[in-house]
Amino acid sequence: MINLGFNGNLNASISIGDSVYYIETQTVGSNTDNSTEFTFGTIPEPTTANPVAIGIIDSILTNDINSIFYTANTLEVIVEDSDGVDVATIVNTIINVQESGALLTPPANSFLFFSKDNKYNMSSLTGYFGEVQFRNNSTTKAELYAVACEVVQSSK
Repeated sequence: MINLGFNGNLNASISIGDSVYYIETQTVGSNTDNSTEFTFGTIPEPTTANPVAIGIIDSILTNDINSIFYTANTLEVIVEDSDGVDVATIVNTIINVQESGALLTPPANSFLFFSKDNKYNMSSLTGYFGEVQFRNNSTTKAELYAVACEVVQSSK
């Protein structure tokens, strides 16, 4: 089991059973009058075509009161420092991931992301009633430019 600790809010669609991946990032350039520093991702070994799969989300705990995974407990991640001493770090969110193979701990400054199981997310809505809710969990203004819905009569 890998414990991933984060500060900040979770993506609203993350859930138990999602797959977690990472890619390594690199900082390029420097902040000068003529250029800007930026970060980009690279695909690490052992694959050259896909991001590295860490595993499947087993549980989620967060101090975000608006999340369904909310807990009032203090969340700590234990990390071994360079001297071999365990150091506890308080975080806002802990995601426990059941690794899918060999233990692949993401390197520092990696970009972590998740995906849904396409077994459940490949088809469109089926039935006579559909409802959708849009949420903006950002603290800044956001605009929604378009929403579309496909409707097909399936029976009379």
